[in-house]
Amino acid sequence: MNNWKIWAVSIVLFIVTLWLFWPATGYGFLNFDDDRYVSGNAMVLNGLTAQGVQWAVTTVYEDYWLPFLWLSFMADAELFGPGPYGFHLTNVLLHAINAVLLFWALHLLTGSCWRSAFVAALFAFHPLRVESVAWIASRKDVLSGLFFMLGLLAYVRYSRKPSSGGLYLLSGLLLFGLLSKAIMLVFPFVLLLLDYWPMREAGDPWVKGAWSKWRPLFEEKLFLVYLAVIFAVINLYTHVAGTGRDVSVSLLTRIGLIFPNYWAYLSKFFWPARLTILYPESNVVHWPLSLVALAGLVLLTLLALRFRKAAPYVLVGWAWFLLTLFPVIRGVRLGLADYANRFLYLPSIGFGMAITWGVVDLLRRNRLAKIMLCIVGVAVLAVCVWLTRINLPFWKNPVSVFERAVKYAPDHFLINNNYGEALLRDGQTEKALYHFERATEILPDATTFMANSGMALMLLDRTDEALGRVGRALWTQDPHCPFLNLVMGLTLIESGTASNAVPFIQRALNHPEAIPTWRMELIRAYMESGQSEAASNELARIGSEITPALGSLQGMSVYYLGLWSQGHGKRAWTFFERAMDHYTNNALVLNNIAWFLATDPPVSAPEGEALRLAQQAVGLAPARHPGILDTMAAAYAAEGRFDEAVASAEEARSLAFLSGDEKKAEEIGVRIRAYRGGKAWGRSGPVERRVRGRNR
Repeated sequence: MNNWKIWAVSIVLFIVTLWLFWPATGYGFLNFDDDRYVSGNAMVLNGLTAQGVQWAVTTVYEDYWLPFLWLSFMADAELFGPGPYGFHLTNVLLHAINAVLLFWALHLLTGSCWRSAFVAALFAFHPLRVESVAWIASRKDVLSGLFFMLGLLAYVRYSRKPSSGGLYLLSGLLLFGLLSKAIMLVFPFVLLLLDYWPMREAGDPWVKGAWSKWRPLFEEKLFLVYLAVIFAVINLYTHVAGTGRDVSVSLLTRIGLIFPNYWAYLSKFFWPARLTILYPESNVVHWPLSLVALAGLVLLTLLALRFRKAAPYVLVGWAWFLLTLFPVIRGVRLGLADYANRFLYLPSIGFGMAITWGVVDLLRRNRLAKIMLCIVGVAVLAVCVWLTRINLPFWKNPVSVFERAVKYAPDHFLINNNYGEALLRDGQTEKALYHFERATEILPDATTFMANSGMALMLLDRTDEALGRVGRALWTQDPHCPFLNLVMGLTLIESGTASNAVPFIQRALNHPEAIPTWRMELIRAYMESGQSEAASNELARIGSEITPALGSLQGMSVYYLGLWSQGHGKRAWTFFERAMDHYTNNALVLNNIAWFLATDPPVSAPEGEALRLAQQAVGLAPARHPGILDTMAAAYAAEGRFDEAVASAEEARSLAFLSGDEKKAEEIGVRIRAYRGGKAWGRSGPVERRVRGRNR
């Protein structure tokens, strides 16, 4: 095959994969691992710092010791900032690169361009890839996949020209892969499969004297095996949740779970429907079903062995699938879900190889069949592209992810809780409360779920209910739970007894799981209880320990405005309402408060307050400012005064054009059309005129 054709296939494969997953670069963070891995991880968001590198290398975090993973996230933050764009972009680029590297590796291994291209395209376009690419926390898959593919290429080179340098390169790539995800421990065994086919370095293991060919192949990979074993031990020690050491399940039950789980993955590969982030787990073994599943696996394995001489690729592809999936199969691994789409990132390659080579060899002698095969192959890839494009938008934000998940698994405790958190952030507090309560019903002892339901009650201005529920949970469940103590403190602040809130917030902050910014709530409690010196000391502390930007009253306004944007408008508004004297001469803060009051009003905000504060901000500004006038227009619209809203917005748009801010002018133009249509402006776009009592 000419080099230009290989490069043409590579470029097309890269561009189509990039185009297919590019929408993910505009998606946000999820409130499921993304917050712990990236958006709520200060070490990551600070970028590549000496402290961060030391933390990545020395810390077991989230049950994992994966230094290279954390360093990759830090590099994203360093290059692109703390927003989600850079993290998503890297995932998309890594996956597109992996597809091309897989094509190169398969082409060099087999000499077949088009079969290799089809397997690589099937790998790249399959809708099961959506989870690995669109979920930032699944960086483990695409990053370890990079070193896996590079390792395949390095092994091709090493097998053709063995050298100590080639072995060192292989070892280094395996090490980097293991530092990204432990699934790379299967890599040495995949190389042994490739020795059998397509490299044909090893003989048939069932033929007499075959060991003489296999022995040197085993020996050259011993160091890779030792490296894999070391990391397997490390992973067993650190990853408690995945190993299931904390779950009371017998060995016999674990074995019984394995066989049906393989078929669950096979069904998703062939029929990728009802894809979601979590599938309901079950540790109950139905032995008749499990034995039938075992019989099916044994039968397929025997068939692959039976035809190994005529079709060695079937045996290799099937063994690749079984082997690479084994470390994460249900029973070997226990966790929150029965299976996961992302776990098929590497195993699907083997199955794709077996099917592709098998079907092509079966039909290649018939010219008409070959033409039909090409048509069917293109159709399969087109369907994969179509299904991926359909499934990708569900990962746009936490609400869409968990709205779909709760549809398919309405009784999963974590799905209900995380959906509630997403709804809370989106301002749908009543609906969020329902799912928090549903999660608590399913898992009654989960203090985090109780704390979330207490938070929702507090934001709905049902403080007495919140105090009762959280108080009972503290008394009967866990008096030291940081989340329960924090919510109790916040609710006491909202009820006007800030002095009583102090010990609860202090107890929350003393817990290892405490989030540093909770100290802002302690400062507020001190301020509202008249302990100004203690508040000043805590402000200085937060400025030195977290960031100087928060260590002032201006920093507190930024913090509470941020909370408002995350669905906690009631908390933010009561803070500003009680601390307004500190901000009466600050046009920027008044403008921001007025904007949120106009577009996202909490239940306790008085009528007309948004307009009053917007007008005050206009008066304080040294000149007519498009942003402040835009806020005043939104405030007029919230009061139903649409003619005045249009007039203010048109002036704001003109000033934005004059200042060269065309993007702002376009945004204001969209709002003008809403006002002319008798619509107010909400946090997500045009809404009916402000309805009092919107739940916050």
